[in-house]
Amino acid sequence: MANHDRVSERYYGEINSEDSHEATRTRIHWMCREATGKRILDVGCSQGITSILLAREGFRVTGIDLEEESIRYAQEELAKESRPVRNNVDFRMLDITQWKVRTTFDTVLLGEVLEHFAHPETLLIQIHRLLQEEGTLVVTVPYGYHPFYDHKQTFYAGNLAMCLMPYFEVLKLEVHHKYLCCVARRRRSTQLHMSPTLDQLMEWMELDHAHFAEVEQQHLRVMKQRKKALDSAVEQVKRLRRQESGEGQQ
Repeated sequence: MANHDRVSERYYGEINSEDSHEATRTRIHWMCREATGKRILDVGCSQGITSILLAREGFRVTGIDLEEESIRYAQEELAKESRPVRNNVDFRMLDITQWKVRTTFDTVLLGEVLEHFAHPETLLIQIHRLLQEEGTLVVTVPYGYHPFYDHKQTFYAGNLAMCLMPYFEVLKLEVHHKYLCCVARRRRSTQLHMSPTLDQLMEWMELDHAHFAEVEQQHLRVMKQRKKALDSAVEQVKRLRRQESGEGQQ
């Protein structure tokens, strides 16, 4: 079953809620700001919005995706752009893990891709090969449990960083709108048995602690609102029953 991701439509507010619109825009703009160099590879580009935004700023972008429908949509959106922007983007339908190209890139974008891999190392090894020395990897994944039929990983600060560490040096970890956002630098060579330092572990634990506190506070607020609504509904039912009982006695 295809994912049918509709990220461009969410970005422009054509579908879903205002909150979803804002979260999508925030995440995509963050990724664009973190790109370095001029040659960008957008892995899992979906409907192509991030590639097109970067192309408008003069970046040379290759956007790839497995889904034919997504690539067709991206190409249709690109056709609406000016010629300089169109010349800056190349959309392709292909499997990144099987791509044999010798070209290297300054930045690779992984926007909501890694959580779909049961064996993320197959993807990360290939990205390490495709990045220039000390090139930039920009990753976003859902933060914590996010139910979706094709999500094979649940990511928190620590296990995302540990997943990347053998291939990339983690430079930045942030959370935006329930998405974990990471910037990393390519290592000269892979180091499969690396262990984090105590300072790194403490940093990741503090990030998780802060954001789980927010999640729990939000959960408590929602539960209080639901209890208040339930109590109000129960009182309304009692009033109706009293009224019916009174009318029945007349």
